[in-house]
Amino acid sequence: MATLTDIVCSNLNRVRIEHDLSTRELAARCNMPQKTVHSVLTAAHVPKLDTIDQMCRSMFVQPQAVVTESLPLNMLMSRRIGK
Repeated sequence: MATLTDIVCSNLNRVRIEHDLSTRELAARCNMPQKTVHSVLTAAHVPKLDTIDQMCRSMFVQPQAVVTESLPLNMLMSRRIGK
């Protein structure tokens, strides 16, 4: 059974990939270090709620949606990012 951290990190990574963002591009959008973004996306550490919120906002995702395991991408994403 996946932990909540695994689910959140996996969902954030799925959305990042769907938006075709590198971890560096996502970090720039979030105004946080690339190392932090990478650590969150790989579940290397448990992210703070503020970090999750910031990442969600930068990708137009509702934070409450990322806690649901295997949620379809169309339900996770409210809109697409224009590069």
